[in-house]
Amino acid sequence: MGNIGEAFSFSYDLPNDTAYAETCASIGLIFFARRMLQMKIHRKYADVMERAFYNGVLSGLALDGKSFFYVNPLEVLPEACYKDERKQHVKPSRQKWYSCACCPPNISRLLSSVAAYAYTENDDTFFVHMYMGGEINKTVGENQIQFHITSWFPWSGEVRIKTTAKQPTVCTLACRIPGWCHSYTIDNNTGVMEGSADYKNDHMEVKDGYLYLTKEWSGEEEIALDFDMQVQLIQPHTNVRENEGKLAVMRGPLVYCMEEADNGKSLHNLYLDPTSSSEVEMTDELGMPMRFITMKGRRYCESSATGDLYTQYHPSDYTEVDLRYVPYYVWNNRGEGEMQVWTKYIH
Repeated sequence: MGNIGEAFSFSYDLPNDTAYAETCASIGLIFFARRMLQMKIHRKYADVMERAFYNGVLSGLALDGKSFFYVNPLEVLPEACYKDERKQHVKPSRQKWYSCACCPPNISRLLSSVAAYAYTENDDTFFVHMYMGGEINKTVGENQIQFHITSWFPWSGEVRIKTTAKQPTVCTLACRIPGWCHSYTIDNNTGVMEGSADYKNDHMEVKDGYLYLTKEWSGEEEIALDFDMQVQLIQPHTNVRENEGKLAVMRGPLVYCMEEADNGKSLHNLYLDPTSSSEVEMTDELGMPMRFITMKGRRYCESSATGDLYTQYHPSDYTEVDLRYVPYYVWNNRGEGEMQVWTKYIH
């Protein structure tokens, strides 16, 4: 949930509302992470690539594909964008075009070539870094294996990989175990097995966050993976002053945020209850199926404040409320309004 951009200051300076979190910078981070994967296969690089893709790239494009964000803030108060010259680079709504229009074509070229980032290979191994549906033909020696991938990401951790090999072929399938996943299962026609960080048998081994399955493939086979996708509360490093006493909500690879459309104005008066359970709902109210999250919290009442700018401390009144979170990449698809990723929480 840090900000990536071309306007730098000092370490741990990550303002939510003024950060120059450029869409192109997230795309550049994906380019860099893939290069690192070419040098060494390690989950940490693919984790960064996945997080940047779902939360820093897709957020730059409206759901209808007709408008764009150059800057992707983590907090927006529309009035401040219009009246505070320090925040004029932050737009409260996606724009149709820009005078320096690097982000729209960069998004287009990344999306059109995303398979090259989701999958890579070497002579005898096929790597799955990001779980996206597709069909890939791999040549091993003089033989070919077809991998047909069906994925329910990012809403569910279910993945099915069907293999077809006309000739018996020895090959390794390497599947990334996402860093956000604390448990997973694999069914490779020998029964469902619980995965772990140090799992190893005659055919499978976990190394650097990837599950390596090496065997002779013949005919048609299917592997079923199911990654546990729980709601998680993320806390910042203690040096990130901007987010002291705040939490962010994630589920799977997705960062979530609150919008005015669901929670009303003055989002800064909302507090999350970190001890409450979360409710995950499937909805199509934005025109396509996606999962929203609801958690318990409080709204501190503005009516409890006096008319003075400053006054002696007194306990504030509050009401119990449900806080509704939407995937960050879909914010601002229901009109202009407040938004925030990091939320104060009840201690």
